[in-house]
Amino acid sequence: MTPLHFVAYGASALGLCFVVLSLACGLYYLTELVEEYTAYTRKVIKAMTATVMAVHILLLFDNLPFFHILFSLFCHCIYSLNLKTFPWIDLLSLPFLGSCLLVLVDHFLWFKYFTMHYRPFMDITAFFGICVWLIPLTYFISLSANENSLPMSGIKGQDPVTAFPSQQGLSNLPPPSFRTHYNPQLHHRKGL
Repeated sequence: MTPLHFVAYGASALGLCFVVLSLACGLYYLTELVEEYTAYTRKVIKAMTATVMAVHILLLFDNLPFFHILFSLFCHCIYSLNLKTFPWIDLLSLPFLGSCLLVLVDHFLWFKYFTMHYRPFMDITAFFGICVWLIPLTYFISLSANENSLPMSGIKGQDPVTAFPSQQGLSNLPPPSFRTHYNPQLHHRKGL
C-alpha cells in the first residue's frame, strides 16, 4: 500500500463525517422550522401526503402491484389521522401507534417485492425515499413541536386565552410585566 491509499481512506472517512454532520444539521434546522411554524407545517404535511398519494396512483401505470399500492395508500390515510390533533400528537393514541406499525409493514412489503422483481437501484431508492419514508419521517421530525407549542397544552377543549385566567382567579390582575414593575407606594399621586 502506498501513502496515497492512506490519504484516500482518511479523506473518505472525513467525507463520511461531513455528510453525517450535514444531515444532523439539516434535521435540526427542519425541527426548528416545524416548532416555529406549526400551522404552516400542518398544511405542508397535508400537501405532501396528497402528492405522495398521487405518485402512488401514477405508479400503477409502471406495473407495480395493485394491492401493494392500495396498502400504501391505506397507510398514508392512517398517517393523515395524526393531522387532526397536530402539533399535539399523543404517542399512545391509536393513529400514532397504527402509523408506527404500518410504516414497518409497508417497508417490508415493498422490500420483499423489490427483492423478487429487478429494478435499477436508483428507482428503488427513490421509491423508498419518497413513497415509503417521506411522510413518516416528516411526522417524526414534527414530534418535537408537540412539547414546544403554544398556547398552554394543559387546557383541553377550552380556549386557553380566556379559560386560564378565570380558572386561577387572576382575571382582574394587570399583565405580569406590569405587576412586577408597578409599586403603588412610589406611583401614588395626591389629589389636586
